[in-house]
Amino acid sequence: MIQTILSRIGWFLLLISLQVFVLNHIHMLGYATPMPYVYFLLILPNNLSRWVWVALGFFLGLIIDVFTNTPGVASASLCATGLLVPFLLKTFTPTDKEEEVFIPSSRTLGRMRFLSFAALSSLVNTTLYFVIELFSFYNWASLLIGIVGSWVLTLLFIIALESLRSAAKKK
Repeated sequence: MIQTILSRIGWFLLLISLQVFVLNHIHMLGYATPMPYVYFLLILPNNLSRWVWVALGFFLGLIIDVFTNTPGVASASLCATGLLVPFLLKTFTPTDKEEEVFIPSSRTLGRMRFLSFAALSSLVNTTLYFVIELFSFYNWASLLIGIVGSWVLTLLFIIALESLRSAAKKK
């Protein structure tokens, strides 16, 4: 139990540090910035109440907002993502695992199911982030480039983090 809590805190701090100190300085073509902190919501156990996902999403977003000077943007997008992640997880959970408690990963869900789950969740987060940040559809081309570019970069980072996590579990 205590090891699980320490592991979650470690992932929380790692993802915040990675975003604040490294990834916020990456702007591919001036539009795309990876946002892999959504990975924290993806690796929470499936038996949590929905309010826990929303609260953790808000808290994570609040910390990201404070360090990146984006007032409320990450908080709002992660709250909405935290609200939708349990539903998306149920959608991608195999029928034989619906009743058991598990932590979503490429081992428990299967590679393609986890990748689909992560892709859809990160797409929701990046879309909400950019729509809230710009709050306009006037320059829809740059909005679309920012969403797609950030989504692809975020997904690549999530795949890398999941590979590291699954390699550590095998040891």
